[in-house]
Amino acid sequence: MSRVATCLGVDPGMIEWLVRDVTTIPDPVLRDMVRFSLKCSRDPQSLETADYELLTRHGLNHSEIVELVAMSGLAVYANIMADTTAMEPDKIFTSL
Repeated sequence: MSRVATCLGVDPGMIEWLVRDVTTIPDPVLRDMVRFSLKCSRDPQSLETADYELLTRHGLNHSEIVELVAMSGLAVYANIMADTTAMEPDKIFTSL
């Protein structure tokens, strides 16, 4: 798992589990948001109208969907920066 998760005090094992088996997220809205975000970060060219429509049916508006896209991109960027610079967790996060 990325250094960013560790830097933010997030259990990398939990993130890996959620990413590996997103189907176990019990809340369907959260599950579909995570699926959408994973698709954004891993294969954005594969996003289709149906992906956006599903989130809209869950009640997300355009701004919220754009925020998911932006946060997915930011996460990819943060992981690249953390991994290429061998970033270590800030002390404030290691005590959580």
